[in-house]
Amino acid sequence: MSRAQRICDRLPRFYKHWDRQSLVYGVVSAVAQQLDQVEEEVISMMKAHWVDTAQGDELDRLGLLVRASRILGEDDARLRARLKRAVGEYEGGGTVPAILEAVRALIGARDEADVRIVENPPAPGSAEFRVIAGDTWAFGSNSILDATPSMILTVEEGGEVSDPQVTNLDTGESVGFKGKLSGGEQLVIGEGKAINDGRDATARLTADKPPRILRRGSSWRYRESLRMLVGVFDEATFDEHTFAVGVPYVRIRFDWTRLQPATFEVQVRSEALRRSGLTESHIGRFVDSMKAAGVNAVVTVTEK
Repeated sequence: MSRAQRICDRLPRFYKHWDRQSLVYGVVSAVAQQLDQVEEEVISMMKAHWVDTAQGDELDRLGLLVRASRILGEDDARLRARLKRAVGEYEGGGTVPAILEAVRALIGARDEADVRIVENPPAPGSAEFRVIAGDTWAFGSNSILDATPSMILTVEEGGEVSDPQVTNLDTGESVGFKGKLSGGEQLVIGEGKAINDGRDATARLTADKPPRILRRGSSWRYRESLRMLVGVFDEATFDEHTFAVGVPYVRIRFDWTRLQPATFEVQVRSEALRRSGLTESHIGRFVDSMKAAGVNAVVTVTEK
């Protein structure tokens, strides 16, 4: 029943509202038409404020209320699904549980293993220094923990060193090698093992592992047994003099596994990602929109 008919039903019959050609019906019909139009506008306005019915710019404006901007290439359906979770995500902030659940919902995960988050994921760390006897330097593990590295000592061509030793001056830990290393030779020192140009040299180590690399950083020193008197800066003996001779350079490389600070890794199964129809970069932009400022997020696709 139309609005005009419902209005007419409430009028006395002697107004002849039942006659479509009457003046009364014409007035009622015009008023009813305006009321219908106003009702449609009100409903349209209400729908613009409902996630299920808002479209385009309307959804974008709703997203601004909870800091959820449309991701490049995201259609209304995906944005609508994300906004339905926005309140929980907004209250939960950039916490690991909030991001984990949000990504699982975004890709429609069928299993908890489809999406995993690894906090402080491991990454390779390395540092190399070119030194001569007596040199010092400083560095840290760039990790949330101290690290025990492997070391590679390489004598530059044309040189020879005896009994090289590397010491962490802050901890007092050191490791040395009893013997000579000629130019081009490489000594690899790991935990409980040393290899000198492919030959086992563990028995010639002075310690069973290299010194720790501290998280906060520390000072280091390289020493060796010198074959003759050599002038060393800041060391002197009264009434004696020495003549500087060529001292070979040694390259010392440290390799370790570091646990990345202020970093988390979102691991997504490749099969789950294919089902979702999304891309790795899409997931990355989504995670970036949720994570806390100053925190690094890495998205990787895994087979398992």
